[in-house]
Amino acid sequence: MKRFGQHFLIDKQVRDAMITTAKLSVEDIVLEVGPGLGFLTTELAKRAGKVVAVEKDRTLASYLNDRFSKVQNLTVIQGDALTVGKLGCTKIVSSPPYNISSKLVLFIVNNRFNLAVLLLQDEFVQRLTARSGSREYGRITVALQALAEAEAIEKVPRSAFYPSPKVDSAVVTIKPRTEPLQIRDPSVFEDLVRSLFTQRRRRLKTVLTKYLESRHSHRFSSMLSQLNILEKRVFQMSPSELVDLANQISYILEEG
Repeated sequence: MKRFGQHFLIDKQVRDAMITTAKLSVEDIVLEVGPGLGFLTTELAKRAGKVVAVEKDRTLASYLNDRFSKVQNLTVIQGDALTVGKLGCTKIVSSPPYNISSKLVLFIVNNRFNLAVLLLQDEFVQRLTARSGSREYGRITVALQALAEAEAIEKVPRSAFYPSPKVDSAVVTIKPRTEPLQIRDPSVFEDLVRSLFTQRRRRLKTVLTKYLESRHSHRFSSMLSQLNILEKRVFQMSPSELVDLANQISYILEEG
């Protein structure tokens, strides 16, 4: 299991705190990513209307199917949760492998779950909840905060897992923004943010000039003159400012 970056949650208080935070009811269809030995799964099945537990490891998936064979509201799927789709689930409650954290967060915000309660590496949670201009602020921050809101709930010591990881963890909630930022072309936005944050501490105009030249060399000079470029460094740009910049570029491209 180590090859999948899995550390199994064994602390009952942390598990119960996650369950309480999720506010589960019989109306909820819950997705659990990386259920491992089923420590969290047991409590989810007691409270939710239905639980879909997706486990990548074949041996663990087989074990879970045997263990929960008589639990009617639980389905165990052997596979990659990031490729099997939303499966009709409304919430995610999970202690997933750390090595899929970024991909899982993008999966969550792009599929518009009502709520996610996750146990992730503390340093990663700080990135999800960071403010623009801070040391932790980066590409994953922007990608999440453009569409959702993240809130750190509580820190979790490494002793809460077996085997113990080398880092501390934290429980975080993710839910859709009441008014998500309107992104004109998601592919342009994602490409722009990815490129800009490779040089996050440089001035926006400098990095943006190189970006436009590499992507639209035949017209970058005219595009640059049409854009409203703020006098900031890349990491000082808020998600809304980056969405606005991407939308300007999309509009210019559409206009030809």
